[in-house]
Parts: sequence; structure tokens; C-alpha cells
Amino acid sequence: MLALVQREIVDKHKWVEEKEFLNMLALAQAVPGLIAVNTAIFVGWCVSKGRYRWAYILAAVLGATIPSIVCILAIAIFFTQYKHLPAVESVFKGVRPAVVALIAATVIRMARKI
Repeated sequence: MLALVQREIVDKHKWVEEKEFLNMLALAQAVPGLIAVNTAIFVGWCVSKGRYRWAYILAAVLGATIPSIVCILAIAIFFTQYKHLPAVESVFKGVRPAVVALIAATVIRMARKI
């Protein structure tokens, strides 16, 4: 998720410079809470330029959390109904390496730029 956030706000929209984003990410890791939510708070703060700052922060936090909540809820509903099927078990076992690859790709991309 952080790679997507970086691509959108740094590369595509250029709302925040890359160095500033890396500083925000480091700070987001240092404070308590989820890294994605903390980063969203910092991005909302920086993008707002002082006007309607809390609205920007709220929109950034909701944008970072609502899609995940909806996806997890949908998966949980599906999984509780069909978890006993072998095909569903196989799909979930196959997703694990993809998640590890996404996390590794983010770490490698960020490590190259440091």
C-alpha cells in the first residue's frame, strides 16, 4: 500500500517531494499506530496547506482505511461460508507468497533510493 501511496502523491501528483515523503514515512513508523494511517495523516496535513486541514486529514485517513475494511469484511463473509472447500483453501495458500512479494518489492524500492 505504501508503494501505491508513494507513486500517487510523489510521482504522479507531485504533492510531496520524495525526501519529504521518506521523512513522513520514518516518522509514521516511529509513532504509535498503523503506518498507513499515520502516513495518511501526514499526507493530509502537508497537502492541505493550512486550509481545511482537518477535512484533508479525515479524507486521507478514510481513504486509507475504508477500502481495507470493505475488502476484509467481504473476504471474511466469503471465507466463513466457503472455507471448507478445497479450492478456497488453495487460493488462500497461493495468496501468501504474493503478499510477501509485494512487501519485498516495497522494501527493495525504498532501499534503492536511500
